[in-house]
Amino acid sequence: MIAFEAKRKSIMTETEAVSISRDAAEYLRTAANYIAEDAAIRRLRYHLLRLRASAGLTDKDVEELGELGRLVFREGRTSDQTARIAQRTDASPLAVTIAKVVEEGTPWARWPADPKAVLLGAILGAYLSLSALSDASGSRPDVTLVATSGAVAGGLATSASMFVMENIKQTPLDDYLDLREGQCADH
Repeated sequence: MIAFEAKRKSIMTETEAVSISRDAAEYLRTAANYIAEDAAIRRLRYHLLRLRASAGLTDKDVEELGELGRLVFREGRTSDQTARIAQRTDASPLAVTIAKVVEEGTPWARWPADPKAVLLGAILGAYLSLSALSDASGSRPDVTLVATSGAVAGGLATSASMFVMENIKQTPLDDYLDLREGQCADH
């Protein structure tokens, strides 16, 4: 599992957290606009360039993550490319995180996970998490921590949501939606 060490100085205050939560829809729209712009170009490169501009990916990171993406989409072996990224001393934390999420996020999952969806979930999760950094309060959380956390959450949420949706199909929808403890809608 990928571990993150958060520095105490980068933890936001409760007031900052409340402010961000109230503006969540705006952050979502901002990130969705970036994603739509880059997706319209139909090149993985533009998703990665967006993260280069906002989250510190280097040109080498973009190149190596692009190769990882090529391997993922062509269903090739990714372990050598992941190792190349992870072992490069000047690789950004976000590049290493995305590579490891793709490599480790599929075989250990307790459900079938599509590596393409995990890769895109990690990249797009980093986008969404970074959209909150344009906060007008002047607060500036640690970009690396925010982007890497978003990449992990995005990769996992993408694959897990497919698994959960399949499980929902196995039970009556009213049972799934029932919020009472230990109750089923038909009982």
